[in-house]
Amino acid sequence: MIRSLSRPFAAVALAAILGLAAAGAASASAWPDRNSNTRDDVTGYLCITPGCDVVRLPQTKCLCTKDNPSERNLRKLRLTCHISEAGRWQACPVSPPFGN
Repeated sequence: MIRSLSRPFAAVALAAILGLAAAGAASASAWPDRNSNTRDDVTGYLCITPGCDVVRLPQTKCLCTKDNPSERNLRKLRLTCHISEAGRWQACPVSPPFGN
């Protein structure tokens, strides 16, 4: 009886493992590669998240979130920028050239 139950269990376990592996591979490919040059269409800044709603301010360590991420007009886009110092998020000392 134990042997007859172990085969269906093994099949389900194998299917679950393969499903998780496929999901992990798919989600990993959605994130920009750390060394890639994926740039936001509106700002031209490097994307941090797949949807480019978080970008990196050039020549700084500041991360900027788009307050209105669906905005396609650079003049209307609003950014809020922060930097991590000593493990705490603080306002970025450098203002973005637009979006304030």
